[in-house]
Amino acid sequence: MDRKRYMRDVYSKYWPTIREKTYGFLEYDRNLCKYICERVPNGDTLLEAAIGTGYPIADFLQKAGYSVYGIDISPDLIEKCRQLNPNINCKVGDAEDLDHPDDYFDCTYCFHSTWYFPNLNKAIDEMLRVTRPGGLVMFDIQNRNNKKMDSNYRRRLFRTTGMGRIIRYASNIATIMLRRKQIPIWSSVISEIPTYPENIYEHLKESVISDFQIMVRNEDGSIEARNELGSFEDFARLVFAITK
Repeated sequence: MDRKRYMRDVYSKYWPTIREKTYGFLEYDRNLCKYICERVPNGDTLLEAAIGTGYPIADFLQKAGYSVYGIDISPDLIEKCRQLNPNINCKVGDAEDLDHPDDYFDCTYCFHSTWYFPNLNKAIDEMLRVTRPGGLVMFDIQNRNNKKMDSNYRRRLFRTTGMGRIIRYASNIATIMLRRKQIPIWSSVISEIPTYPENIYEHLKESVISDFQIMVRNEDGSIEARNELGSFEDFARLVFAITK
């Protein structure tokens, strides 16, 4: 099973529960919405790549007066998004091959999802393509330079082979026997892969994109702009804001 099929058929069953009941509307999410609202005129047209159920960001923005579109690779999540947010124009789609015309949106964004994309650079190119000149493109990444992010990734690698796989299966069985709320995931697919920000800097340079800002997510959920390009190893999450 490849990563896209895993996200479509397996992870999509897990995500609604963890997103809405465990994470909720984070302070970090509120600050991302605030950033967009301060820079994109009310009533403009937005696209969320990997929209999921629409909660909480697309839901907030459409209620704030924006015309919100969304795509997600999972038909189940899109169906739930339509049920919860009938005013959001959403459909099944692939972030690496957006079914939208060039220069169509005033702002395109993707939060909490880029680490699931097999080809992040292609997804970035697609977000840029469908955004009008002068428009805003935003996305966040898990920073591979951060020790915690790197450790979590190495742990996921360990759980897919040998003794790690045995431990994972034992944990799943315990979850079933003890009737825990978590959904056992048996697949060995590594769905989350953090990104070195230096790779994105290089890709944007090759794409002749120079007008962008890096922000770090602080422990309190605030986002803080940085003028320099760096590895930012003290921060697990980075946000890119690009003016096309």
